[in-house]
Amino acid sequence: MTPPRTLLAYSAPRSGFGDEWMTFLPIGLGYLQAMLKSRAFPCRVANLSGKGRKEVQTYLKAQNPSVMGVSMFTFNRKRSCELLAWAREACPGAILLAGGPHPTHLADEVFEDCPALDGIVQGEGEAVLLGIAERLKTAPGSDLWKRTPGLILREGRTLPQAPLEDLDAIGIPAEHLEADFLNDVGQLAYLSTSRGCPATCNFCNTPEFWGTSIRFRSAPSVLREMRLLREQHGLTYFSFRDDTFTANRDRVLTLMKGIQESGLHPLWNCQSRVNLVDEDRLVAMKRAGCEFMQFGVEHGSERVLQLLDKGTNLRHARRALGLVRKVGMNLGIYLITGIPGETWADVEETAAFIRDTRPQDCQISPLALYPGTRMFDQYRAEGRIQKDFYRASGDAEIFARVDGHTEKALRHIDRVSQQAKAKSRFTPAEFAEQKAWLGFCAITNLLCGEAAEEEGRFLEAEAEYAEIIAKEPANPWGFMKRALLREKLGQVDKARADLAEVLALAPGNPEATELAALWGLKQTDAHRGTRPKKPAHGPTAEMKGAEAYLSRPKM
Repeated sequence: MTPPRTLLAYSAPRSGFGDEWMTFLPIGLGYLQAMLKSRAFPCRVANLSGKGRKEVQTYLKAQNPSVMGVSMFTFNRKRSCELLAWAREACPGAILLAGGPHPTHLADEVFEDCPALDGIVQGEGEAVLLGIAERLKTAPGSDLWKRTPGLILREGRTLPQAPLEDLDAIGIPAEHLEADFLNDVGQLAYLSTSRGCPATCNFCNTPEFWGTSIRFRSAPSVLREMRLLREQHGLTYFSFRDDTFTANRDRVLTLMKGIQESGLHPLWNCQSRVNLVDEDRLVAMKRAGCEFMQFGVEHGSERVLQLLDKGTNLRHARRALGLVRKVGMNLGIYLITGIPGETWADVEETAAFIRDTRPQDCQISPLALYPGTRMFDQYRAEGRIQKDFYRASGDAEIFARVDGHTEKALRHIDRVSQQAKAKSRFTPAEFAEQKAWLGFCAITNLLCGEAAEEEGRFLEAEAEYAEIIAKEPANPWGFMKRALLREKLGQVDKARADLAEVLALAPGNPEATELAALWGLKQTDAHRGTRPKKPAHGPTAEMKGAEAYLSRPKM
């Protein structure tokens, strides 16, 4: 019997077609695909961002899926409904599903706005999609699929689907990837190694969606995914997008030992909570290639942290951020302003916190209210959110405060964070302390070399990269950084030789491949000054969350 074909699709909202981050394919689709394909059910994923009706429908007709699932968030809700409407016209017999936090938490409204929609996958989707595929294979053309646990249907909800306890059983996306319109393989470097969060933050819907207990993939599973991405695509930098990557101390230490022994020599970043790190974990992480760590600090006022029910305090935050700087990794923090009850004195406390802790990167956002959060439910119960807001508001988000205070606070905190960033660089004395304490560590050399380059001390920078090459000849990052330095200094032949080493160690590496194509060309006047983007690592401070607020239409 022919197994049903599944197509999993995503699109950025129309307002985000030109946004690099919004057009990224959600990493969750890769794990959904792995769950199906590892069990012999055909499945493709497609990024339909920026594509018009004719192109989308031509593609859908060619795919002719039995099941189509659309990844829906609050920000792309209207575009998702548009895709579903086009899909109903192109594939009238297909089962059309939506998944993600927005439909999970606002099912009735999504059904009203999407007449083409057949069902909603509630929360975690792997077991639900597999159950649908198995029922369609058993009884094609019947409604048996509607009995799958974990579905929300127009006529009601099916039995709940228990969260997967063994995340390794899902499979690894890199082994099963079949994707259309995926233009940047660097997207595959975003990994998920755990699910769930025990925190009680009243502005976050993660616990409601993924559960309050944390479930982990095993260290061998994570290492296998990293190795596959290195072998298949030459990826040498990874980003772990777990909410609390460091939650389980033993698991972190085991994974770090595995990365060190793997011979991959990756660079990577992660995020966690400020009360879930210690010196042993951070040292092991740096030795295993972690160069950048982010924390959801949220605010510099104890009173406001309590308003957010954050569950951490500034003592936790100062200790964690101080440890990261002591160990010698780049530091990033997430901050929120525009909070009901927040005063200007609270904003100044956040500014003082930034000056004291000197993060290299600050991501600043106004407080937005998302379905599935306690704060959203409170506002709706009080009548402060109209039921038809999402239907009438384009791609807009709901901000907790829309006033002069919030706009002023966003600009002030951003200005302070930029000033702090200029003072966040490690000093030569701090690098010396790190080296005396940890001995040789490639991350220390890389950061020390970058700092020397920025100050024009090019011989010192080259010496740092040369030490990596001498002590870890299989590490592509020493060659990559020295290649970039030598090209900048006009030593083109030497730069090309180093780049050849990178490609020998990591065939297909996207940054090295791009550089090789550029450096292999004759350097005419047209090419001088044209440089590819810097290899994707290190903090890049942008007010991503604030952009939507500051650019919103003024009423």
